[in-house]
Amino acid sequence: MNKQEVSIIALAESESKKDYYVLILEESKSKKRIPIIIGNQEAQAIAIHLERLQPARPLTHDLFKNVISELGVTLKDVFIHRLENDIFHAIITLQKSDKSVLEIDARSSDAIALAIRFSSPIYVSESVLENAGYEIDEKGIEKKGSYAEYTLEELEELLDKILRKEDYESAARVRDAIERRKR
Repeated sequence: MNKQEVSIIALAESESKKDYYVLILEESKSKKRIPIIIGNQEAQAIAIHLERLQPARPLTHDLFKNVISELGVTLKDVFIHRLENDIFHAIITLQKSDKSVLEIDARSSDAIALAIRFSSPIYVSESVLENAGYEIDEKGIEKKGSYAEYTLEELEELLDKILRKEDYESAARVRDAIERRKR
């Protein structure tokens, strides 16, 4: 399975799911973005670390980092390898002092919260990038070619996909194209 490195480019409140957040990952070469809906606590854990804030007591992800470090293990990388039923599946790869490797199944949000604490790379599989990723041009518009190239059914599928990614500006443009087509 080919791994593509991604980085966190945004974390914001979800407009479609109350009390949830959307974490946006971006692959540097293709500039494809992957939105991941995460819970409030995971968003807080990621945001606190990204903002370099120091809580009075260690949060759960800080505790796990401390335990992993005290055991002489390092977090080698995080690999988001599968998307199934709109759920991202991740593997945390730990490397022991003898260079042996442990792979641990994890929620993508927890894995990312740990990866940023270790400054470890985050990877996604090509299939995750293909199925969940979308491209943005320099104006922030999803790159898909002219809407005239799409059938009405394809436009409606595209609208549904964009809405699931919570890209409401692009969704409005597709909706307008659908309305023009129906006239």
